[in-house]
Amino acid sequence: MNEVEEVKARLDIVDVVGGYVQLKRTGSSFKGLSPFKTEKTPSFVVSPEKNIWHDFSSGKGGDVISFVMEMEGLSFPEALEMLAKKAGVKLKPRRGQDGVAANSKNRLYDSNAKAMAYYHLALSKNQAAKEYFTKARGLSAEIIKKFKLGYSPDSWDSLTNYLKSLGFTDDEMVAAGLCAKGRDTRGAYDLFRGRVMFPVFDSQNRPIGFSARILKEAKAAKYINTPQTPIYNKSLAIYGLSQAKEKIRELDRVVVVEGNMDVLALHNAGFENCVACSGTALTELQIRQLSRLTKNITLCFDDDEAGVNASLRAISLAGNFDVRIDVMSLVGAKDPDELLKKGPKAWTQALDKAQYLPDFIIAYAKGKFDLGSAYGKKQFGKFVAPMLRNLSDEIESKHYTKKIAQLLDVDEMSIQKLTQQPADSPTPTSVDTPTQTEQIQKQRRLTTKERQEQELIELCLAFPVTLPALIDLKLAESSELHKNIFRHLKKYDGKNFGKLVEELPKEANYVKILALRGEQQYADLSAHDIRLEAFTQVARIQASNRQDVKKSLARQIAEAEEAGDTKKSKELLIQYQELLNEE
Repeated sequence: MNEVEEVKARLDIVDVVGGYVQLKRTGSSFKGLSPFKTEKTPSFVVSPEKNIWHDFSSGKGGDVISFVMEMEGLSFPEALEMLAKKAGVKLKPRRGQDGVAANSKNRLYDSNAKAMAYYHLALSKNQAAKEYFTKARGLSAEIIKKFKLGYSPDSWDSLTNYLKSLGFTDDEMVAAGLCAKGRDTRGAYDLFRGRVMFPVFDSQNRPIGFSARILKEAKAAKYINTPQTPIYNKSLAIYGLSQAKEKIRELDRVVVVEGNMDVLALHNAGFENCVACSGTALTELQIRQLSRLTKNITLCFDDDEAGVNASLRAISLAGNFDVRIDVMSLVGAKDPDELLKKGPKAWTQALDKAQYLPDFIIAYAKGKFDLGSAYGKKQFGKFVAPMLRNLSDEIESKHYTKKIAQLLDVDEMSIQKLTQQPADSPTPTSVDTPTQTEQIQKQRRLTTKERQEQELIELCLAFPVTLPALIDLKLAESSELHKNIFRHLKKYDGKNFGKLVEELPKEANYVKILALRGEQQYADLSAHDIRLEAFTQVARIQASNRQDVKKSLARQIAEAEEAGDTKKSKELLIQYQELLNEE
């Protein structure tokens, strides 16, 4: 029995699920209201006999690990680690990580937890810090406790001495990002001094770092953050996600704001589905985390150039995920905190008026450029071109191509040519002509089907045990981007990767990158789960293929009906119905 199976065997799925959903026994199973959809009649079922759950309202289902992944917004390794602790199972170190490294990380988590408790207690003893939160910012005691806000004493070594008394070494405190080492021989000293403290939590509700604001006016930086550490990654960290997770899932929407105080002010006003990225640069890793909880992301950055640019950059990331991104405009306020001072209704109204990201980009460009002049139209076209290139859905792409063409009073072909030009000319690394695959990657985002194929190729290249899954994959239905790779993979025995790369000269670099990505992304799965993932991915691709055929048939049916060809229309309808019967 591997460790994944051991974790599942030791845990009672009813107990774990019952911690999130109120369950009642019905025969040999248990039922409850769906945690994913609003419903009055229970459709969520847990079977202790089969050790599985299924939610009929959303179509989701799986084992105890997949349930925790859904509820907590965790990846497979994160959910497994969380449940292993609950089950009392000691997991083997991940690939590339030995037992010493794993224990070292646990010490970093522990030191941050102790520091958070220390700062939180120190806040209660410092009147100026308390008044900053309660009077200057108007936060309730409940919010201060919920977010574990704190204060770092204006001392060089108060935290250092406290952590030393608990057995932490200078090296551990520095590695955790809590202390720094001087050039002299005095050892470690407190990194945060005389500041109000905002703990940052990871997806498992562990404190991993801090954001800190200076309390008194000084020449020092207003805000400082924990430096990059083995447990704190600025590109991944999302402030307030731990506290907002439940409300995000309930409302099926998350609002991403710019600052920690914006998050606190919104939660204080009752808007609890709000989080903040670290600065204005929303990253791919952050979108991936949020997409596990909801597919509806609303950006609410400050009404300045940096905030607008952050919203514009998000379009290049959105195409990689099945998410909808909207943008709020803060009319008459520079940030959410200022808008809230006009009352909760002002925030609700602004949220209701949020624009879909492509519409926001077009509206912003209309105000920025003079569409009455040829030069203004040219600048407008260059500005919106990256947005068009990043639209992976064909219908959506055609919609906005037509809309922009009408706005500029030009033909649609002119707008389509804009999308065929690379956004930026990368610095050449050699005089070789780029391969077709590389050119496609530079010119546009992958379609949903191409992304699914890409993930399957990653698995097959990294773990040849998954190659049998390709038996059910039809080459004729594969995308042109990946057809040749699949053709060779179907003959590949998994023993000589170098030879495979030689047989794919045009796709060589692409194949190497996918193999590396596969090794990294699926390193923590067992051989059984890896094979299961491959067959699941093939099923997803086949479903996408059916959708493509259905769309094509729907267009042909509409054309036949418009032409009055009743016979052809009936034949096509029969084919369409046969596809529906297969689903």
